[in-house]
Order: sequence, then C-alpha cells, then structure tokens
Amino acid sequence: MGKLVFATIVLLVGLSLYGALQRRGHLLPFGLGSMVPRAVLAIAIGVPALIFVFSIFRVIPAGQVGVKVLFGQVEPVPLREGLNVLWNPLYEIVTMNTRVLKHTARYDAASKDLQAVHVDMVLNFRVVPERAPEVYKSIGLGYSNIIIDPGAQEILKANTATHNAAEILLKRPLIKNEVQQALTAYLSKYGIELKEAALANIRFDPNYEKAVEAKQIEEQKAEQKRYELIQAQRQAEIVTAQAKGKGDAALAEARGVADALRVKGEAEAAYNAKVAASLTPVLIQQQYLHRWDGRLPQYSLGGGAVPFIQVPGAPADGGRR
Repeated sequence: MGKLVFATIVLLVGLSLYGALQRRGHLLPFGLGSMVPRAVLAIAIGVPALIFVFSIFRVIPAGQVGVKVLFGQVEPVPLREGLNVLWNPLYEIVTMNTRVLKHTARYDAASKDLQAVHVDMVLNFRVVPERAPEVYKSIGLGYSNIIIDPGAQEILKANTATHNAAEILLKRPLIKNEVQQALTAYLSKYGIELKEAALANIRFDPNYEKAVEAKQIEEQKAEQKRYELIQAQRQAEIVTAQAKGKGDAALAEARGVADALRVKGEAEAAYNAKVAASLTPVLIQQQYLHRWDGRLPQYSLGGGAVPFIQVPGAPADGGRR
C-alpha cells in the first residue's frame, strides 16, 4: 500500500510539474522547452507504472504464507510460498511463519495437597497454513502471549490439582500426556497445531523440597538397616546350615564306622565258626605233622632221657578208656 501511495504522489507531482512546464516552456533555454516537459511526463508516468507492475508480483518466502488485507478486510485464502500474481495491487500482504516454533515458559500451579508447583514447559507448535488468515484476523501476530500462555497455564493447573505433590514427579509421563492432549485440543480451535509439549523441569517450594529430601534420606537409612538385617539373617542361616551339615556328616561317618565294625565282626565270627567246624582230629594231626620239625621232646626219668611222643588227637593212655 505504501508503494502505491508513493506512486500516486509521483504521478500527481509529475503531472503538475509537466503542466507548469508546458505553460512556461518559453522561459527555458532554446531546445529544452519541449524536451524537459516530456522527460518529466515520462518520469511521472513511468515510475508509477513500474511500481504498479512490481506490485502485482508478490514473493512469499519458504516456510511462510501471505495474508491478503484490503482496506482492513482479511481475505480467507492465503498466498502460498513462492511467486504469486495479484491483479489488484491494492492488497497489503502480511507474512506469517508456518514453521515449527519453540515456546518456553515457566508456569505456576498447585498440587492436590496445596503445594506450589513450578513447571518449565517447552511447546513446539506451528500455525496451520490454511488457517493463517483466521489466526491473523481473530488473534493477530502475538498469538503466543494471547492464546498459548494462558491455555498452557490453565491446563497445567487443572492437571496438577488432581495429584498430590509426592505423585507429580512419579507420574510425570502421565501428566505430560494429559497436558499435551488437552492443550492440543485447545489450540486447534484457534488454528494452531501443537507438535509436542514437554515438562522440562518441575520444582516445588524450597521448604517442601528440603522436607522431601530429609524424608528420602531417612527412608534410605531404613532401607540400609533392613538390608543389613536381611544379610545377617541369611548369614546366620548359612552358619546353621553348615553346622547341621557337619553334624550330619559326623553322624553319618560314625554310623558308617559302626556298620563297618559290625560287618567285620560278623565276618570274623562266621570265619571262625567255619574254621572251627572244619577242624577234625585227623586234620589237626595232619597240620601238626606238617609243622613238626622231627625232634621229640626229652624227659628225664632216673638216669636217662626217654623220648616222649604224643600224637595230637590220640589219648594219652594209649587208647584205654
């Protein structure tokens, strides 16, 4: 629009100057009386014509769309990126970025047990290209502060209010998904597409964080004591099992020795019984003769030695009863 106003001014000024030169051309030096007015007329017409021609062609950069505005009225169809031809040069083109943008802000909320919660939220979003004229018309270019921040604040408060402070960190993925779903539905009503919502950092008031830290330390100490007690019980069970194993082994060894002695005694008794049963007088005499060295025992009776022969198993009286 500014270019067209400039072109109009150039045209009006050029025509006025051309008329003045035409009326007073005789005052100019010889030969310039007709040349100068023509040159002024060419400039007065040529410059606006060039501005008009270049105003027909509009180039929209990559990743953006153009919103056509004519005397404050927004056209519903946007201009796509690249070269566009507008036969009406009076259109004012407002470019809007449709790339994915990053919005980071800190929001304050409260938990179910009324603890203050401070959340750093990162939002990735973009303007839907087809709805860019609607966004410009209903919200304007400052839609981040007008729509995104208030919506994210209220949705976060609504979700943290359903959880206790101790649950918020544990259920962080669940809260993130709930916030993202609700915020996506909220922003889509205004022509803004939410790509991702991330809870970058969740903090509480310092006093509450100190209390939580102290509680965690005590729980860790109790857990350590519980672990040590379990280890001591296991060690006692191991010692008891080892002692029982040694006792069982000693008992088994004693039983084995007793059984061995019993078997040995029974075997010896059986052997002796068999030997005793097999010792007949004839066998005894044979064994005696086998072991005899041929010498007879000597007995002294009076003046001479008389050999005494007694055969084992034979009666001493020569067989007399």
